[in-house]
Amino acid sequence: MSNAGCTPVASSATPAVPSAATIPVLAILGLVLAAACMGLGPIFVRLSGISADASAFWRVALSAPAFMIAALIITRRDAQKPGRDAARVRRRPGLLILAGVLFAADLVFAHLAIGMTTVANAILLNNLAPLFVGLLGLAGFATRPGKRFWIGMAVALIGGYCLFSASASGSGSMMGDIMALIAAAFYGVYFVVIAKLRRDHTALEIMLWSTIVTALSIGLLMLVRGEIDLPQATAGWLALMGLAYVSHIGGQGMVSVCFKRVDEATGSMILLCQPFMSAILGAVILGEVLNVYHALGAVFIVIALLIATGKRRRSVI
Repeated sequence: MSNAGCTPVASSATPAVPSAATIPVLAILGLVLAAACMGLGPIFVRLSGISADASAFWRVALSAPAFMIAALIITRRDAQKPGRDAARVRRRPGLLILAGVLFAADLVFAHLAIGMTTVANAILLNNLAPLFVGLLGLAGFATRPGKRFWIGMAVALIGGYCLFSASASGSGSMMGDIMALIAAAFYGVYFVVIAKLRRDHTALEIMLWSTIVTALSIGLLMLVRGEIDLPQATAGWLALMGLAYVSHIGGQGMVSVCFKRVDEATGSMILLCQPFMSAILGAVILGEVLNVYHALGAVFIVIALLIATGKRRRSVI
């Protein structure tokens, strides 16, 4: 999810498209593994046994040191390069803070959704963030959407109706579905802010500072709430470490590496399997009962995303 299985910050450079004779098999397998790692995120959230805001806090708090170490290593390496100039001199602290706050809101609502409705509904509805980006385009905050966006939006509404019907039939929670949509909206705004930050900051800088601000924001929320939840068993801590290191760092890290070897079109198609992996894992590990509405909703939402983002993918192909 993006969020619960958070979509990584994309590189501003368009990767070279591999020829048919040099298909990057290892990179493709890496993306499949990354999708599986991110698909485990909702499972780790459930198994942690703590509140939504607490699991979101420990997710970013445990992963922050890894980002700090990576940033330190890369900064030292770049400083030793001959002829290095200050190409990125502009800093936008206000936008970095805003990105962290938006990511915090996205994580809290996404984790609330995971705890309230089925994993399938929570992740599929949360993946509608690109459609919210299109709506922001109508207000002039992002690229204005074209006709394909509205077709995708119509198909997505059908998918959303199917998923809400699944909850209404007793397999999930409609309130949890609403939480997932709110999370998608926050992630959509977050994505627009990230796109602006990428003009002056590296992906690692954005991930580092947004992670720190996110941890501080959710930590403040927990202090206001007057309770800082901790897992009561070792299994809970193991789940949180899996959430931070396997899903948050491992999944996103592999995507960042593999997208240097695979074109955006192929990569984005492969990553669409992440919601299905989450749904299957939710059924197998958590014993969630899925019905035909879940299947229909998943199909319609994936088709909607393919339609709405089709123009951008074709530009890469």
